[in-house]
Amino acid sequence: MKVAQKIIAILKLYVRYTIDFWAANITIAKQVLSPDLKINPGIIVLDTKVEKPLEILTLANLITFTPGTLVLGIDPGKTLVVHVLDGAEEAKVSIPRDLEQPILSITRNS
Repeated sequence: MKVAQKIIAILKLYVRYTIDFWAANITIAKQVLSPDLKINPGIIVLDTKVEKPLEILTLANLITFTPGTLVLGIDPGKTLVVHVLDGAEEAKVSIPRDLEQPILSITRNS
Protein backbone atom coordinates (compact mmCIF):
# COMPACT_ATOMS: atom_id res chain seq x y z
CA MET A 1 0.00 0.00 0.00
CA LYS A 2 1.41 3.36 -1.00
CA VAL A 3 1.89 6.16 1.49
CA ALA A 4 -0.96 8.23 0.04
CA GLN A 5 -3.31 5.24 0.30
CA LYS A 6 -2.30 4.68 3.92
CA ILE A 7 -2.94 8.32 4.75
CA ILE A 8 -6.39 8.10 3.17
CA ALA A 9 -7.11 4.87 5.09
CA ILE A 10 -6.00 6.52 8.36
CA LEU A 11 -8.22 9.53 7.68
CA LYS A 12 -11.19 7.27 6.91
CA LEU A 13 -10.63 5.37 10.17
CA TYR A 14 -10.33 8.66 12.06
CA VAL A 15 -13.58 10.04 10.62
CA ARG A 16 -15.46 6.79 11.19
CA TYR A 17 -14.20 6.47 14.75
CA THR A 18 -15.01 10.11 15.55
CA ILE A 19 -18.59 9.64 14.37
CA ASP A 20 -18.95 6.40 16.35
CA PHE A 21 -17.37 8.00 19.43
CA TRP A 22 -19.82 10.89 19.51
CA ALA A 23 -22.78 8.64 18.74
CA ALA A 24 -21.77 6.44 21.70
CA ASN A 25 -21.47 9.51 23.94
CA ILE A 26 -24.97 10.65 23.01
CA THR A 27 -26.39 7.16 23.53
CA ILE A 28 -24.76 6.80 26.97
CA ALA A 29 -25.93 10.27 28.00
CA LYS A 30 -29.51 9.43 27.01
CA GLN A 31 -29.35 6.15 28.92
CA VAL A 32 -27.93 7.75 32.05
CA LEU A 33 -30.39 10.64 32.01
CA SER A 34 -33.40 8.44 31.30
CA PRO A 35 -35.70 7.71 34.26
CA ASP A 36 -35.72 4.04 33.21
CA LEU A 37 -32.21 2.68 32.76
CA LYS A 38 -32.70 0.32 29.84
CA ILE A 39 -29.37 -1.34 29.20
CA ASN A 40 -28.41 -4.88 28.41
CA PRO A 41 -24.75 -5.32 29.41
CA GLY A 42 -22.82 -8.30 28.20
CA ILE A 43 -19.47 -9.80 27.38
CA ILE A 44 -18.70 -10.76 23.81
CA VAL A 45 -15.87 -12.86 22.43
CA LEU A 46 -14.74 -12.01 18.91
CA ASP A 47 -12.34 -13.80 16.61
CA THR A 48 -9.51 -11.43 15.81
CA LYS A 49 -6.59 -11.21 13.42
CA VAL A 50 -4.62 -8.51 15.26
CA GLU A 51 -1.18 -9.85 16.19
CA LYS A 52 1.36 -7.05 16.05
CA PRO A 53 1.74 -4.88 19.17
CA LEU A 54 0.68 -1.72 17.28
CA GLU A 55 -2.45 -3.45 15.96
CA ILE A 56 -3.38 -4.77 19.40
CA LEU A 57 -2.75 -1.43 21.09
CA THR A 58 -4.71 0.53 18.49
CA LEU A 59 -7.72 -1.79 18.47
CA ALA A 60 -7.87 -2.15 22.26
CA ASN A 61 -7.59 1.59 22.82
CA LEU A 62 -10.20 2.51 20.21
CA ILE A 63 -12.64 0.07 21.78
CA THR A 64 -11.91 1.10 25.37
CA PHE A 65 -12.02 4.82 24.59
CA THR A 66 -15.52 4.40 23.13
CA PRO A 67 -18.08 5.00 25.88
CA GLY A 68 -19.91 1.85 26.91
CA THR A 69 -17.19 -0.59 25.86
CA LEU A 70 -14.15 -2.06 27.58
CA VAL A 71 -11.59 -4.58 26.38
CA LEU A 72 -11.21 -7.30 28.99
CA GLY A 73 -8.69 -9.47 27.20
CA ILE A 74 -6.88 -10.19 23.98
CA ASP A 75 -5.32 -13.38 22.77
CA PRO A 76 -3.35 -12.02 19.79
CA GLY A 77 -4.44 -13.51 16.50
CA LYS A 78 -7.23 -15.49 18.16
CA THR A 79 -9.81 -13.76 20.35
CA LEU A 80 -10.86 -10.41 21.74
CA VAL A 81 -13.04 -10.23 24.88
CA VAL A 82 -15.10 -7.04 25.20
CA HIS A 83 -17.63 -5.83 27.77
CA VAL A 84 -20.45 -3.82 26.19
CA LEU A 85 -22.98 -1.76 28.08
CA ASP A 86 -25.62 -2.33 25.42
CA GLY A 87 -25.88 -3.65 21.86
CA ALA A 88 -23.77 -6.81 22.02
CA GLU A 89 -25.01 -8.15 18.70
CA GLU A 90 -24.28 -4.88 16.93
CA ALA A 91 -20.80 -4.76 18.49
CA LYS A 92 -20.04 -8.27 17.20
CA VAL A 93 -20.46 -6.93 13.68
CA SER A 94 -19.23 -3.34 13.99
CA ILE A 95 -15.93 -3.91 15.84
CA PRO A 96 -14.40 -6.21 13.21
CA ARG A 97 -15.88 -4.22 10.30
CA ASP A 98 -15.34 -0.64 11.48
CA LEU A 99 -12.18 -0.97 13.58
CA GLU A 100 -10.23 -4.18 13.06
CA GLN A 101 -10.34 -4.33 9.26
CA PRO A 102 -9.27 -0.69 8.75
CA ILE A 103 -6.42 -1.13 11.26
CA LEU A 104 -5.22 -4.27 9.49
CA SER A 105 -5.39 -2.56 6.10
CA ILE A 106 -3.18 0.22 7.43
CA THR A 107 -0.63 -1.89 9.30
CA ARG A 108 -0.18 -4.71 6.83
CA ASN A 109 1.18 -4.53 3.31
CA SER A 110 -1.71 -5.73 1.20
